[in-house]
Amino acid sequence: MINNKNEKISITIVNGFLGSGKTTFLKHYIEQLLKKDEKITIIMNEFGSFDVDSLLLGDDVSIRSLINGCVCCDLNSDLVNQMKQLIELQETSHIIIEATGLAHPLEIYTACQDPMLVNNVHKPTIIGIVDAQRFIKKDVYSPSTAQLLEEQLSYSDTIILNKVDLVDEEAIHNIKENLKQINPNAPVIVTTYSQFQYEQIHVNAIQHHEKQHKHAHHHGIQSMQYTFTTAIDRQLFYQFIMRLPDSVLRLKGFVTFRDLPEVTYEFQYAMGLPDYGIIDKEVPLTIVIIGESLDTNRLRNQLDMIQFT
Repeated sequence: MINNKNEKISITIVNGFLGSGKTTFLKHYIEQLLKKDEKITIIMNEFGSFDVDSLLLGDDVSIRSLINGCVCCDLNSDLVNQMKQLIELQETSHIIIEATGLAHPLEIYTACQDPMLVNNVHKPTIIGIVDAQRFIKKDVYSPSTAQLLEEQLSYSDTIILNKVDLVDEEAIHNIKENLKQINPNAPVIVTTYSQFQYEQIHVNAIQHHEKQHKHAHHHGIQSMQYTFTTAIDRQLFYQFIMRLPDSVLRLKGFVTFRDLPEVTYEFQYAMGLPDYGIIDKEVPLTIVIIGESLDTNRLRNQLDMIQFT
């Protein structure tokens, strides 16, 4: 299957703490996707120890690496650039990103919804892998490390509870209860050696995204995009940025202002702080807003007001 201009590329983010079994999961996931004639590219922020050659199966799987940094910070722009190249090549129908165990899924999701990419890709599906034994002992980690482990799972669409053969039934029950508190909406698939049925992931991920739009209190990540057709009023846009609700975690996009229509600005917003600068290239006048429990109708109405005032 070769991707064409009319087909958006699917994105799966494989996310989980160090040693949770991401690479083993990836091997099974790829095998099942290839049976569906998917044209896969893997972007790895760390190389696992599995036999890459056995997965290649001709030209069905392409592997790209991001090294010397973490995909969620230093290499964020590298990830966007890699994905832009893949879109332009039109040879991929599914990009799988395996992040380092210390990556935060929000940053990867944000990169995948970059305004330069957003019209060519589906919203990412995040699969969280958790090691049952390690999860039981998470209290031995520093508070920041334990928080990262939990946040990786709280942002996941589906959770793979792995290595359950190494713990007893009572422990499995307790872990599942704990996971339900961390992420009440994500289905939990219990596995050994990260083995699962493709339909479990596929069906659950779709249901999860449907739920995301029906329930206001969904804890996973949502995103929306908005494209301006013309230059806009500078002050109105500044006011919009400064009044964004706490549920907005990230904003990125490109705008032009009526007082200087020949200049394009790149805006970024994170942790309540805006940042912007002039950009000297052809870009879509699109902004992407990412957050939790977003009131997308209200945000869209506010942006309409800016555009048409």
